[in-house]
Amino acid sequence: MGGVTALLVSTLALANPAEAISLIGNYSFTNDGIGIGIESGTGIQQAVGFTLPTGSGYQLDNIVLRLNNYNTTTGDVALIQIYADAAKNSTSPLGATLQSVLFSNPISSSTAVNNFTFTPTSTFTFAADTRYWLLVDATAGNFDWRANNPNITPTGVSGITFNGSRFSMTNGTSYVTGAVVNSFDINATAATAVPFEFEATGGLAILGGAWLLRRHLKKAL
Repeated sequence: MGGVTALLVSTLALANPAEAISLIGNYSFTNDGIGIGIESGTGIQQAVGFTLPTGSGYQLDNIVLRLNNYNTTTGDVALIQIYADAAKNSTSPLGATLQSVLFSNPISSSTAVNNFTFTPTSTFTFAADTRYWLLVDATAGNFDWRANNPNITPTGVSGITFNGSRFSMTNGTSYVTGAVVNSFDINATAATAVPFEFEATGGLAILGGAWLLRRHLKKAL
């Protein structure tokens, strides 16, 4: 049975290649030259937009932001929100629909520049052929969302489009085009694993492995 087990593991590994990737981001440690001060109340918030290509969706793993002056022990509370627009004609979160995904915020006892990972508390999937806006706000306190200078344009999976940054000084009642593209990374996993890859060197090998597995299982019974 040892050979059968090894063959099973090998075949499943080939048939389920899904792995975590950077859906879109511009994370770089080149410098932290500029930033946007995110404020609670009627203060400042910042958003970045992107449009997924046609094909499969992606399940959100986490969002990483480059922040400083973010100190949860003194009362800073970040608010991360995602807005979706299936029509793909929005120019800010105002033209999109707030999604029901909530995040577990990282804790911090320092005001130093650092990387902070926000993890969804439930499963959320980015749908294919849909525009999204990632909004960073604060419900208490204030902190800085850092950026490189000069800006680094976000990139990601093949076919994804970056739709720019939007800046609000009115707590989201209106937005203007932001000159700063803040540092972020959205990590995700392909929502649907590709079971077979029909190529001479890939698909046939998988099919052959599955056939051999079935034959060995029959012999073992």
